[in-house]
Amino acid sequence: MSNGYRTLSQHLNDLKKENFSLKLRIYFLEERIQQKYEESSEDVYLRG
Repeated sequence: MSNGYRTLSQHLNDLKKENFSLKLRIYFLEERIQQKYEESSEDVYLRG
């Protein structure tokens, strides 16, 4: 039982780290898109 719990706990920690990493990626990609949008003089429509 202890080994199964440890494996599950490790898997959960790995998923939490991956989730945080993906959230950071999304944040920085959105920042980059916003900067390009603001620098652009053309009309750009973002769908969200």
